[in-house]
Amino acid sequence: MFTTLFRKLIALGLALAASGSAWALTPADGAPQLSLYIPGSQSNDPAFGFMVNNTGPANALCLNDPNPTGTGTTTHVYFHTKGANSAATNDEYSAIYCYTDSTKIPGLTGGVAPNNKTRLWISRRRLGASFVGLDAVANGTPLTYLKDPATAVCTAFNGSYASGGASYQWNYSCTTVTSGISATAATSDVTPDVFRGVDNVTPGKTDIDASTLDNRFALGGHIIGTPVTLKLRNALQYAQIKNGVLPAGCAVGNETPACVPSLSKEILVSIFTGQLFDWSTLKVKVAGVEKTLPEVVADGVTAGVAGLSNPLDTTVHVCRRENGAGQQVALLSNILKSPCLGDSSPKLAEPGGFADIQYATSLGAVDRCLGDYNNGSNGWFGTSNPAPFPNPPATGVPHGNQWAISIQTTERNASNSASYRFIKIDGALPTGEQVFLGHYPLVGEYALSWKNNVTANQDAALNALAIYSGQPSTIAARNSDLSNHSWGQAGYIALSANGHTPPATWDPANPVTPYTRALNGTPDACAMPVANPDFGSVELR
Repeated sequence: MFTTLFRKLIALGLALAASGSAWALTPADGAPQLSLYIPGSQSNDPAFGFMVNNTGPANALCLNDPNPTGTGTTTHVYFHTKGANSAATNDEYSAIYCYTDSTKIPGLTGGVAPNNKTRLWISRRRLGASFVGLDAVANGTPLTYLKDPATAVCTAFNGSYASGGASYQWNYSCTTVTSGISATAATSDVTPDVFRGVDNVTPGKTDIDASTLDNRFALGGHIIGTPVTLKLRNALQYAQIKNGVLPAGCAVGNETPACVPSLSKEILVSIFTGQLFDWSTLKVKVAGVEKTLPEVVADGVTAGVAGLSNPLDTTVHVCRRENGAGQQVALLSNILKSPCLGDSSPKLAEPGGFADIQYATSLGAVDRCLGDYNNGSNGWFGTSNPAPFPNPPATGVPHGNQWAISIQTTERNASNSASYRFIKIDGALPTGEQVFLGHYPLVGEYALSWKNNVTANQDAALNALAIYSGQPSTIAARNSDLSNHSWGQAGYIALSANGHTPPATWDPANPVTPYTRALNGTPDACAMPVANPDFGSVELR
């Protein structure tokens, strides 16, 4: 039976509170007394307590926060490494070991009096993305994880891993993963109801039957973007300055909100389905003369406009995600309306057509794929993808100065250090403000899901995690650390469907959308967002 997060919030009457502790906790202190194995999307990672940019933006369950030195705290972060301790990353496996108690997890039993103090191990697996996590819970598919601090063979090492314009700190490097472990719960970039149909399901797997997941909590709105290579952004920017779509005061390379170029939903659908496969099919009228996008750029190159260069080719290059990757599922359900329209839903393009369709099977792979197409580097070219997805091209294939597009969380590249930029959709920026106003369409309601076959303590921990994660204050805190772009605040937005009151007009300190997809009480990723009748007002702007 499905229960909304709002109903749980009322039922539990939670007043989440932190309490300090002077107890030390290391792998030598014994095995965890409570373990959570949670595969799937990275969307809720900050709420678990993981560090970002040397701070912990949120912390649902641990008594204290981790820190980059690992001292003065009982909470530590564990990353997996395939080599040296310094080479650990959170791309595939990570974990947190900490103390928790009933002030963090109401209803927790056992442990040490007076508040049931308990050693907690939270083991995360990002490998395989959203579908793999949901499949592990819905269909009981066992997976590999960092099992516990001892079995994972962990060494104390304070390190920092740079990825997507941010840095992620850890305190222990672990070399060993263990197979055959059952998932406790799963995180996904979109609610489980749309992980069905060919494009939304890992090849060889069956659709997710969301009705088998007893607990499905939509935690918040995940604002997802369509990044383009930096040189394509500059090309679009120049063309839209010349045709008057962008203000005449904009210049190529300008990172301000007014100067971000835009593509329509229809153009995006046409690109991701392979119907538009050459950038020359985009026409631009300049001073009454119709030209192709590459022709307009060539004119700018001839005129010596800084930031422009003629592309190596005019082929549309797409760094798509693997089937079942949550952010791609969000694109499918929100923009392509798949599987929502059934047989009428357009299908994602596969390799082998006129467009250059390539698989980038992780968030980092998307960064590297776009970077290689832009710069001619070999961070993604010449690497391999997990089966059954075809590998990237060999390093010897000519590349660089090519125009590519992809799908990516707006939590990445707020520093503009990567060689791509996010663009507008239908003139709307991928910001919380534009989502609040009902203008920006690409938003997935990220979720935490589990069955009732978990232990009572696991269920209590997951409920506490879900409620904490969806709080507007939690979402506002994580936004400021990860997704504050030059053109506005992106990242996440809280849901009024979870009982949070939206402000009458946009307030980044209380980022709650007045729109809902859950009029019938159940999250529905295929539903069109409508004004939440429980609150009854939206901002007109």
